[in-house]
Amino acid sequence: MKSRIMFITGLVLCMVAMAGIPWHIAASPAPRIEELKTKAVREGGVIYTYGMPDTWANYEKIFAEFERLYGIKHQDIDMGSAVVLSRMSEENAAKNDIADLRPSFAISLAERGLTADHRVAVWDSIPASQKGVGPSGSVWNAAYKGTMGWIVNTRMVKNVPTKWSDLTRPEYKGLISYMDPRATGTGICTVEAVSTAVCGDPYDYKAGAEFLGRLHKLGQIAIVDPKVTVAKFQRGEVGILINVDYNLLKWSDELGIPSRVIIPEDGTVSSGHSVIIAKNAPHPYTARLFLEFLMSDTGQQLYAEAFVLPIRQDVEMPRSVAAKMPPASAYKGAAFIDYAKEAAISEDLARLWAEATGQ
Repeated sequence: MKSRIMFITGLVLCMVAMAGIPWHIAASPAPRIEELKTKAVREGGVIYTYGMPDTWANYEKIFAEFERLYGIKHQDIDMGSAVVLSRMSEENAAKNDIADLRPSFAISLAERGLTADHRVAVWDSIPASQKGVGPSGSVWNAAYKGTMGWIVNTRMVKNVPTKWSDLTRPEYKGLISYMDPRATGTGICTVEAVSTAVCGDPYDYKAGAEFLGRLHKLGQIAIVDPKVTVAKFQRGEVGILINVDYNLLKWSDELGIPSRVIIPEDGTVSSGHSVIIAKNAPHPYTARLFLEFLMSDTGQQLYAEAFVLPIRQDVEMPRSVAAKMPPASAYKGAAFIDYAKEAAISEDLARLWAEATGQ
């Protein structure tokens, strides 16, 4: 009997190897979580992250639940995607455990072997276009997605703009804020969204940069932020804040400020967002445990509770949340970003934007 069991076990492992799947991927999710939990507990009870502040994508609640389940505390350094890419490259992916950044930047890290080779148990549930493996086995995958738009303080702004072209009106002078494309993926998306509206091509970033440059010259722009913040909108220092729909909808729902969330009628872009494990993470098993949690039904639902669209198509938005979102028709003009094309333009986009805006 013993020899028979050994034969069957060997046969299974051989089949897994022939399929090109690491043995631990073939294991069922439950044993994997228990094993990771045991090893994570020995790593000190902390997880270091880049670009995952409480104010973004419901991370305050997500990390609170992770701590409740596993007793692991969260320490984040808030930074945009471009800064995450630069910093992880300089540090050889050895100072942080997890990072949230643009897929095009996550792909760059994976291609250079700076992300871990861990595929989550629900890997097959992630759309093929939202995951990948670098030459050395380094993995990246998107965890959620969103669409560019803006929130309008209707106490300050009586005529709500519904198109990018509306933003040139004199009545919006000094009222608009958006994020810096040199430091943030959201800033890059802003330029791509404007380009889509101006000429129908998100990768014709010259058109988008020039339009934003025009807004600066007209005095429409109050501030360009290097990090996500809603403080100036709360204080009434800006009346039109450009960002991703899930942040906008959450702010509109929670801040108590009379407001409207707009998905621009003349065009915008949608994009996934990646959460990756650093190759040389200080707490490698804690990082793996967190990514398993984040991509599980529980983690994806926690995204969904805050208007963040899960990347897994088998996870639905709660009805109470879906009822508060813009109608599906509002998203018809949104182009989903091609990450390879975006990667090819991101540096030139940032440079041209700076030249066009004088920033």
